Amino acid sequence: MATPLGWSKAGSGSVCLAFDQLRDVIESQEELIHQLRNVGLSLILLRALSCYPLLVLVPRGRPFYSSPRPSLSQALLQMVLQDENFVSKEEFQAVEKKLVEEKAAHAKTKVLLAKEEEKLQFALGEVEVLSKQLEKEKLAFEKALSSVKSKVLQESSKKDQLITKCNAFGQDCPPLSKDLLLPSCGSSGPE
Repeated sequence: MATPLGWSKAGSGSVCLAFDQLRDVIESQEELIHQLRNVGLSLILLRALSCYPLLVLVPRGRPFYSSPRPSLSQALLQMVLQDENFVSKEEFQAVEKKLVEEKAAHAKTKVLLAKEEEKLQFALGEVEVLSKQLEKEKLAFEKALSSVKSKVLQESSKKDQLITKCNAFGQDCPPLSKDLLLPSCGSSGPE
């Protein structure tokens, strides 16, 4: 392999290593860009690149230089996860305001429910009292009706007995003359 202009043969191994590392960095960055486009997070990539301008990716565990900073792919992944798990302050405040309103509405509804439950319990108590009273009145009515029916039956029986007696007397007694029944006005009596 011919050495490029300006490179020495003694350092060709380190040049190849650097070249391999740069190629790996480019491949991993292209892959990351492709993944971010698929997810629709190109803005995150731009934000991440503006936050980490000097950060270089070194894949396959071959450090290009030693740095305590996370790799770009790790930083981007972390930012993607943060963007998925976090909301903006405005959205949070809007949701929080809505939650407070819903809690207030819930409290009002709870108070209204308690009042309506109290009314319902009172009405159920009244229904129970009226049902008992109606049952008592029904029993009293049935008792009075039974008593009246019994009296009617007794009176009807007495009437039938009297009719029977009258008919029996009418057959036993000879017919009465009209003179006996009605005294004449001009007569002085029997002589």
